[in-house]
Amino acid sequence: MPAGKKSVKVKTPNRKEAELSPEKVWLLAPKGRKGVKIGLFKDPESGKYFRHKLPDDYPM
Repeated sequence: MPAGKKSVKVKTPNRKEAELSPEKVWLLAPKGRKGVKIGLFKDPESGKYFRHKLPDDYPM
């Protein structure tokens, strides 16, 4: 787990719940709007990457 990244509970593409920390975090926001935080996660079982919405209070 990278230093400074906190784990969040997400559903993997296999529909299993896992506590993972994102490899990358970015903000998806239309101009002048609040937007949502998206994280890039790697499924520990299959090794595939997937995206998942992060909580608003997640650090960038």
